[in-house]
Amino acid sequence: MMNNKYFFRNFLLCCAGASLLSLTGCTDRFDEWNTNQHQATEDMMNRDDLATGSFFVQMQKNVFVLEQLNSDGTGIGAAVYQTIDNLAGSSFCGYTGACNIWFSNSNYLTYNMTVEWRNAAFERAFVGVMSAWDKIYKKATEQQRPQVAALATIVKVLAMSRTTDMYGPLPYTKFGNGEVYNPYDSQEVIYDSFFKELTDAVNVLYDLYQKDATVKVLERYDFIFGGNVENWIRFANTLKLRLAMRVVYANEGKAQQMAVEAVEHPVGVMSKATDIASLKHATDFSYRHPLFVVATGEFNDTRMGATMDSYLNGYNDPRISSYFMLSSEGKYTGIRTGIDMNRDKYALKAPFSDLAVKASDELVWMNPAEAYFLRAEGAARGWNMGGEEKDLYEAGVRLSFEICGVSGADAYLADETSVPAPYTDPANSGNSIGEGSPLLGDITIKWDEEAGFEEKLERIITQKWIAIYPDGQEAWSEFRRTGYPKVFPVVINNSGGTIDTEKQVRRIPFPATEYRDNNANVLKAIQLLGGEDNGGTPLWWDKKK
Repeated sequence: MMNNKYFFRNFLLCCAGASLLSLTGCTDRFDEWNTNQHQATEDMMNRDDLATGSFFVQMQKNVFVLEQLNSDGTGIGAAVYQTIDNLAGSSFCGYTGACNIWFSNSNYLTYNMTVEWRNAAFERAFVGVMSAWDKIYKKATEQQRPQVAALATIVKVLAMSRTTDMYGPLPYTKFGNGEVYNPYDSQEVIYDSFFKELTDAVNVLYDLYQKDATVKVLERYDFIFGGNVENWIRFANTLKLRLAMRVVYANEGKAQQMAVEAVEHPVGVMSKATDIASLKHATDFSYRHPLFVVATGEFNDTRMGATMDSYLNGYNDPRISSYFMLSSEGKYTGIRTGIDMNRDKYALKAPFSDLAVKASDELVWMNPAEAYFLRAEGAARGWNMGGEEKDLYEAGVRLSFEICGVSGADAYLADETSVPAPYTDPANSGNSIGEGSPLLGDITIKWDEEAGFEEKLERIITQKWIAIYPDGQEAWSEFRRTGYPKVFPVVINNSGGTIDTEKQVRRIPFPATEYRDNNANVLKAIQLLGGEDNGGTPLWWDKKK
């Protein structure tokens, strides 16, 4: 707004010109004269989507926490990413092995779930994602722009599906109702909400797309698809397919219904390399890949995981060079999770493989190869997935090879003898896993049409696990759901008996901050959980016998 002095001057000039201009003319231009020409008006913000776009950018930065760059080249955010993703899902699923010591080696990696890390994912989800979504949803509703709300809701579901798959119950459906502290929903209620939200969002976007296939939504603020509505529909359908498969052991009927809806939608699900959902780099959206900072950058805290070592080396998998780097001994060697860590032996002078990740790499939200493996599993269950299980399985492997930029898919898919290799820890032989150990996987690569369902499932999930690297949270969720692949158990278990070493960690306990600030609702959430609030209690969908 103008200050009073200049407004009063303009008002006097207006009145002095009454003999030439009508009073109506003066008052018609009152808003124009009383507007700061250097400040965005409400109308301008609505027209340019600034009122919602800035919050949409915030949401994108917090699905996976980015290492955002400051003007001096330094960054912030990788430490939060490390806590939420690298030291949780990526370690639990066998992708990576940490080579540093935290809390005297009594932490997530050795199943001490009491450490302060358990607050990070919860806080980032509600402060970074849910609060921004709430503002977008209310503003888009006010502006009668449901397509904007639809995009924000799809991102919200992606982010919160990752969060509920860490903790279980969450204060989800009542969020934004004006209460400071909200009651928790069961995970079943949350998933039902996810399916409805995704279906509604796709319907809104598809209606818009049918009217104008070239229309863009939040183009200036969308660093995933640049506002491309068709891509967002395809992504939302694939996310719906992912979540449908997640609940298959808890509610198979619902899972099949949602999966078939996603695949049979006119736009369909992801199917080609260009469908990949990844955060693009831009002048006004500058970041470093947080895994670069954690692995080979300033932190130097993580290496190839021992389970990855076993599978990729045993399969002679060409993708190994796109994921990891040769060690000082010219080998691909991983670190086992949950060991007696010695920083000098495992990081500073150690023959273990760094991660082949660059600061400029795009952070991937969803790899389209995943869609083929989801469909392959659905087909193996007898669902209509638009193809045969063998063809879908092989298409997923081929697409993964294409995305990784490696060749040899035909020979790889024809390999019916290679199995995961024994693991050797060059720093401590006590962590090694020799040939014949029941801890080693034994699934082969080539599709076997005569195999039973469980063998087919293990083959599908193992290849999906390889293909979606480095999305450790998703890989950990699928390991808990199916039991595949065979992830090496920890050597040291500091859970005090709450986590079974063989079954491995099933969830992250609720944050200490929630016990402090929202105690009554957390206590009710534990009842919804159906077990004690510790890392050994399975989630609602974790029901496979």
